[in-house]
Amino acid sequence: MNKYISLILFTLIVLFFAGVLPGSNVVIQQVQLDGNNINASFINTGIFDQDLRTSNTPGFEWPKGSGKYAVFTAGLSCGAYIQNNLREFMCSYKGELAPGYIIDSAGTPKPKTDSRFKLYKVRRNFINDPDWLNWQLMTPFGAPFIDVNNNNIYEPFIDTPGVKGASQTIFACFTDGFPETHTMGEGFGGGTVPMFAEIRLTAWCYGIPGLEDIQYIKWQVINKNKFSWDSTFFAIVTDPDLGNASDDYIGCDTIRRLGFCYNGDNNDDGSYSYGINPPAVGFKLIRSAKKNDGTQLGMTSFVYFSGSAATTPPCELDPNGEAINAYYFLTGVKKDKTPWVIPPGGSPSLKTKFVYSGDPETGLGWNEGLPGNPSGSVKNCGGPDSLSGTVIPVNGAADRKMIISSGSKQLKINPGDTQIIVAAQLIARGNSNLNSVTKLKQLSDVAQYYYDSVNAIGIENISNEIPQQYKLYQNYPNPFNPKTIINYQLPMSNYVQLLIYDVMGKKAAVLVNQKQNAGTYEAEWDASQFASGIYFYSLMIDGNLFDSKKMVLIK
Repeated sequence: MNKYISLILFTLIVLFFAGVLPGSNVVIQQVQLDGNNINASFINTGIFDQDLRTSNTPGFEWPKGSGKYAVFTAGLSCGAYIQNNLREFMCSYKGELAPGYIIDSAGTPKPKTDSRFKLYKVRRNFINDPDWLNWQLMTPFGAPFIDVNNNNIYEPFIDTPGVKGASQTIFACFTDGFPETHTMGEGFGGGTVPMFAEIRLTAWCYGIPGLEDIQYIKWQVINKNKFSWDSTFFAIVTDPDLGNASDDYIGCDTIRRLGFCYNGDNNDDGSYSYGINPPAVGFKLIRSAKKNDGTQLGMTSFVYFSGSAATTPPCELDPNGEAINAYYFLTGVKKDKTPWVIPPGGSPSLKTKFVYSGDPETGLGWNEGLPGNPSGSVKNCGGPDSLSGTVIPVNGAADRKMIISSGSKQLKINPGDTQIIVAAQLIARGNSNLNSVTKLKQLSDVAQYYYDSVNAIGIENISNEIPQQYKLYQNYPNPFNPKTIINYQLPMSNYVQLLIYDVMGKKAAVLVNQKQNAGTYEAEWDASQFASGIYFYSLMIDGNLFDSKKMVLIK
């Protein structure tokens, strides 16, 4: 009898862990976020926009069901120095993450996983879906939900899983802690020792008019190592294949923190072709900030790399399996530390970390092709002092890869710190290939505005501990431009208003106007539409003024 019991227990254990073991044993899981016009794939190795269901094909389909694709793959990558040694987790073509989390084992970080850890997807009103029924398994790890009775506890069949108002929400908790997931064949760097990061991903979309061509992605990256991450850089690394992959251009809008891809001419032909007046596709960095102190980073560089088959200088080729060279790309230089220079090059004043930052439709600024003033590129290699090279007056359209970075040599992520990165992937079609870029920029403004105004997961309870007293903290950063974070704490449930006033006493904004339970909260104010000057913010408790503080907006 004992033999049969042992056999049953062994079988249960095998079933329990089936499909969630890290490394080469992991069973690939793919989930589609398709609650609006975009059908995007999300993979349990940390990548998205790649379709692995039948073969290695593009995974950002638009319009949904059309069989036309705009992106081949994407993911969030990270590089930092830990005790003076470079460490990375890379997510570009294969991904170096696995479902799971990190525990402290006698002072040493240790990765763990079990059958709870996978990609979860919930849809509005599909309450009998298994992921809906099991959502509570992930709420301790940050899965968002609508707290119907405001008690800060997820209660099945009372509270609603997912992002408020979203047609679909995907959530997963990943870690890079399993050494076997770090491989030199990842596609962009790869193969280092783990950083011991815990990454909590939320992706969601809305089916309402005006937002049909936008999807949001939020990463909460937590340092679960016992050492700090120094000189930390994060980046969305993506291979946009806009219809036919061989005729693309790329560019960026530094003000909008937007990287985009568009067709090299007004006729996209070939595989997955969009035909005449092809669209433009892009990624907008909505937010990049440390949760504990609100340090805002923004887009710190926009550069590219080329495939191994491309005719281009070796310092611009993909750094597959080259960890240090991939890190250099993250910092905004080429893989041998050569700076990018604006044509015709040759001068230190022409160095830049933002390639093709002009406007394709108007021709203002630097673009890949005409119109552009200037246009083309400088093919220089040789290291930090190499400012000259072969000048290409007009680039030939071809396959493109983009790196949208957010980081700094001064960015230190201490043990327990969390970096929050929110991005939107979006696509727009105008009356020409160039006008599509203009439409994409306009749509990126909608994406930012809706995220800021609805603040879907932006006003957060940042502590489960019950404070001993009411407190309104000084905003940070201060002075600021254009965003700042305000924290406050409540020892009990109250009706709370957090109000912004200008120097004349006129109400400028309402950040909070609702009943909240005891806890510590954080709210963000985006003052991009307001003039420079002195502002005041006030915390009202049950209709009574508790405290006010001054802050300074400098543009």
